[in-house]
Amino acid sequence: MMKKNKPTVAQTLSPEEEQTKFFEEAKNNVMIQGHHMKLSLDNSKLMDALKYASNIINELRTSLLSPKSYYALYLVAFDYLQHLNTYLYEEKHGKKMIELYEVVQHAGNVLPRLYLLITVGSVYIKTKQAPAKDVLKDLIEMCRGVQHPTRGLFLRHYLSEVTKDKLPDIDSTIENGTVMDSIDFIIQNFTETNKLWVRMQHQAPTKDRERRENERLELRLLVGKNLSRLAQLDGVDQKTYSEVVLPKVVEQIINCKDKIAQQYLMEILIQVFPDEFHLATLGIILQTCAQLQSGVDVKTIIASLIDRLANFATRNADLVPDNIKIFDIFFTNVKEIIQARPNMELQDILGLHVSLLNLTLKCYPTNKDNANEVLGLCQSIIVTKAKEDINKPTCVKQIIQLLQIPLDVFKNVLVVLKLSNYQPLISCLSYNNRKKVSLDIVNNTINNSTIIEEPEAVNNLLETIQTLIKDEQDQPDMDDIDKEDFQEEQNKVASLIHLFDSEDPEKLFKIYIIARGHFGKGGPHRIRHTLVPLVFCSLRFIRNFKQQVDSGVISLDENKWVAIGSKIFTFVSETIKALADIKLADLSFRLYLQALQTFDHCGLVTRVKELAIKALLIFQEDIADFKAQVMALQLLISTLNSLTLQNEEIYESLAAQTIKQASRLLLPQDQAKLISTCSHLFWVDNPTRQYQNPDSVLQALKKALSIISNESSPGLGTFVDILNECLFYCDKETDAVPIQFVSDLVELINTTHVKEADPALPYLQNTIKYIKSQNYKGISI
Repeated sequence: MMKKNKPTVAQTLSPEEEQTKFFEEAKNNVMIQGHHMKLSLDNSKLMDALKYASNIINELRTSLLSPKSYYALYLVAFDYLQHLNTYLYEEKHGKKMIELYEVVQHAGNVLPRLYLLITVGSVYIKTKQAPAKDVLKDLIEMCRGVQHPTRGLFLRHYLSEVTKDKLPDIDSTIENGTVMDSIDFIIQNFTETNKLWVRMQHQAPTKDRERRENERLELRLLVGKNLSRLAQLDGVDQKTYSEVVLPKVVEQIINCKDKIAQQYLMEILIQVFPDEFHLATLGIILQTCAQLQSGVDVKTIIASLIDRLANFATRNADLVPDNIKIFDIFFTNVKEIIQARPNMELQDILGLHVSLLNLTLKCYPTNKDNANEVLGLCQSIIVTKAKEDINKPTCVKQIIQLLQIPLDVFKNVLVVLKLSNYQPLISCLSYNNRKKVSLDIVNNTINNSTIIEEPEAVNNLLETIQTLIKDEQDQPDMDDIDKEDFQEEQNKVASLIHLFDSEDPEKLFKIYIIARGHFGKGGPHRIRHTLVPLVFCSLRFIRNFKQQVDSGVISLDENKWVAIGSKIFTFVSETIKALADIKLADLSFRLYLQALQTFDHCGLVTRVKELAIKALLIFQEDIADFKAQVMALQLLISTLNSLTLQNEEIYESLAAQTIKQASRLLLPQDQAKLISTCSHLFWVDNPTRQYQNPDSVLQALKKALSIISNESSPGLGTFVDILNECLFYCDKETDAVPIQFVSDLVELINTTHVKEADPALPYLQNTIKYIKSQNYKGISI
């Protein structure tokens, strides 16, 4: 019985594995043939070597390899052909090059024939047995015989590589060839190479389009090297480039109508030729950009050119001809390109504006109009776009960059704010981004210590950063805003006030009025931060103004001074009232006292009384916490005691009001302590003011003692406080407090209010110790 054979299952290879298999087979064949070629050359068998070389090139006739694999195989073959090239140049074969040039043309297949012809031809030129221009012309024409995109592309690359050091240049003889011959040769090769490269796109089905595009990109250097060869010719000067090279190159770029080719060739064109050449031909290059396919990223091309020329002009300003207005040329052409490409991405449009702005600020740093034009064009485009497009992160980043560049370059917010299109561009952003830009402006002003002296400039600045100053329709709810960040922002805004300054008092006061108008719109969350420094700056202003009047720098009669003081008083008191209205009682109370001291220093007596009354009114109506009341009254007593007020009637009225408020405190201990402290209101011994009313001093101390004595469980500490107040007057050797009163108080404390373990006992003991050390007459311990 016969055995049945098992059916064999064919192994299926993946595309990658299949490529590897084809490549390895071809590579092995090349290496085998190359080995035999080298042996033949070593044995001086040139004809055999040429046969093996032809076999090597036959492997390049394959259509099975991807462009990437074909490139790798080409490099292996290239090395063997270079070996042959070296052998031929050394002329050990004993044959004339014209003979070999004829012999290799009889190779059986076109591709091996042309590779060998190029190899022999390059030696033919190098040995100077034939004029370079003739051989080059012959080779470039012969290469037209290969029209397969991949094979033709690599063939022409081989032609470019082996002839690169043999091209006629400025030192060549006319018989051998001129620079123009080399230019014609390279441009012909470039044109045909590019056509083959473009045709590669159509070799694969539509579904493989992306793969084919990637494969083409891997081979782009084969095309670009032709332009590098042109740039390396010493004979290609600016005139030759402008009149001969560039027109032919851009003609091919435009005519190929392939976005991949156009993109790469424009980039390599800008990269390989000198900046001076681009300056002289700027209009042509930009006009070429306008004619590129819609899918070409012209933004990258133009931005690259702008950045290069901006850096060149910055480093070599003397090399830029006066008749070449770099910015004007770029601005006009960019504007036209944007208009001609309605589907151009907003981020690309913005990228071009960023480059234009950098260009003008580098090349023309004193020309602010150019920068303003860029911002204006950008803003006019943005307003036509949908909010969704504007708010894309990439677009937002570039708009902010446009707004940040002038700040970084000028380092002076006053210069930036003179750009009329700067503020409208900010308004195109969302709330958070407007806030970010506003903070950048504030930080720039603070970091550069920019003093703002003109009211119009202050108004312009505050309008520009209004997102930080007042509520806006698109802002988040206050509950959703980070409190610490918000406070930090407002503190920075508030610090701007210290940079508002002018030697002209009228201007400065107008500045404060403008600032007050803007800050007043900020609502309760903001004005608690921004109005306080405005109050202090206003008080400093009136002090300085008074000093100038007193020193004769400013000439004013009393009536005019009082009128000006009244205006400033109204401004200050209304600003403090705005804080009081939002229930910042303690802060408002302190500011009123600060203002009271300032207006007292300036001799505006009636205003002192009004401010004190306002402070007392806040104390009565708005300060409810009893601890805060005690601290407020202590501050009021200290403030009144420091005044230079000569009107005793007003002063005594304020002192009486203070004692009245002290007697209304919640705790008797606090009442007694504060009323005893009020005794200092009636004994003022300052260098600028002397006021003594002994009867009122004693009356206040007695009242304090009466209040605490009537308590069922009075604290020892309060009695000792009153005692220490009495000792103050004894030390001053006044007759305000009789010694007998002090002696009786000591006896009252010792006999009635001393208890063991009382926490105030050490306080009393230290006070008694002090009394003994002073040896007061009439006080018995």
